[in-house]
Amino acid sequence: MDSGPSAIDLFCGAGGLSEGLRRAGYDVRWAVDYDESAVETHCENHGDYAIQADIRETDPAEDGPNIEPGNLDLVAGGPPCPSFSTIGRSKLGSLEDRSVDEDDRNVLYLDFLRYVKHFQPRAFVMENVPGMLTDTVTVESDTVQESLPIGEEQGVEQSPVGEEVPVTEIIIEEMEGLGYTVDKFLVDAADFGVPQHRERLFFIGRRTGKALPELTRWYTHREPTDREKDQQMQIRPELRDSTDKSQETFETGLSSVLPPFEPDREYKLPYLTVADAILDLPPISSDGEMPPSQATEYTLPPVSPYQEWARNVPDGEDWEDQPLRNHDARWHNHLDLSIYKLLGHGVGWNIGQVSTRLQPYRDDVFSDKYKKQNPAKPASTILAHMRKDGHMFIHPTEARSLSPREAARIQSFRDTYWVPESRTDAYRLIGNAVPPRLGEAAGVAVRQTILTDSHTDG
Repeated sequence: MDSGPSAIDLFCGAGGLSEGLRRAGYDVRWAVDYDESAVETHCENHGDYAIQADIRETDPAEDGPNIEPGNLDLVAGGPPCPSFSTIGRSKLGSLEDRSVDEDDRNVLYLDFLRYVKHFQPRAFVMENVPGMLTDTVTVESDTVQESLPIGEEQGVEQSPVGEEVPVTEIIIEEMEGLGYTVDKFLVDAADFGVPQHRERLFFIGRRTGKALPELTRWYTHREPTDREKDQQMQIRPELRDSTDKSQETFETGLSSVLPPFEPDREYKLPYLTVADAILDLPPISSDGEMPPSQATEYTLPPVSPYQEWARNVPDGEDWEDQPLRNHDARWHNHLDLSIYKLLGHGVGWNIGQVSTRLQPYRDDVFSDKYKKQNPAKPASTILAHMRKDGHMFIHPTEARSLSPREAARIQSFRDTYWVPESRTDAYRLIGNAVPPRLGEAAGVAVRQTILTDSHTDG
């Protein structure tokens, strides 16, 4: 029985990309991350094939999966790349002889390429932040170290000393030096049925052939029309009869809210909203009196197709018997709660715009802001910053910040996906994750464009 294309997940985190690839039909055989909580979360959801390790200290041949070079279908991952502004181009140009003590997160993408170089996969997908598009590096010397390609060596084209060069240009040159056809794509997760605006940059490469998946061809959702926006303002639709089978499940590929990924879809659905994602979850409160600070049971049936999909109730079971996890409110002081109540839907205040008597922080130290999520629109980008405070992620109808479960829903994790009970760990892991629905879209696009025909490419 075909188990699907083989894949490995580097910098796997909580497993959002692995989950998306699994939904896209891949057999994810191995994963690695430095963070203990991330690896625990990945293993709880995907099995014990993720290892905890500093990837800079690993050898793909000895520490990686037992897969012969050339037999792996996909290398995927999202190496942390916070900023490249102070790194010289010569430092970016070498895949070997790097000291762990001297290295930093800015060049971890080179470790991604070490695995590509060793395994020679048919394709790779590297996900990163859109800020990389504006990052540049300065050529610091006349000598630029050469790449280490598969087969014939190719040096990175030199630029004059002192010239500012886009980081993405250098990365693509490195990837092409390994013998791959490569391109980059900037996309918004909302266009793929994730109920949040979250821009991400993808580098996609293939070992043979030239055709690459233009990810925009796989969009399933779009900006709603004015009429649809008016309809979305009706926050809670009528409760549907749970016996109504008119809306098929996502697994059948017929769901009206999460349609299957097909290129050049003729009709795209309106963006999924915060209301679509979370407003079926029971009320909770910061003070824990009424309502309580934590809810462990659902009190309503799902009131949108996305909520029904997110609950993932097994066939033959009732939603009332399904446990609810990670839906608890953090504590907020009275000042924060008062400001939360003042904000309208979708309204944000920068800290410096609030009266000094109301500011929780010094505006010359923190550029944080208050933002109440608009129930009739996709959420703003879920960030790991939520572990520190929730000012940017205020619930649309309750005076509190989002719970970990709500954040996970907005990231397109189903309720059955295990995350740590610790709110700090949960917020961090959820905020750093690749939305599974976005990972699924990339996986389907690569599978349909590259993996179905690469055996015939020359």
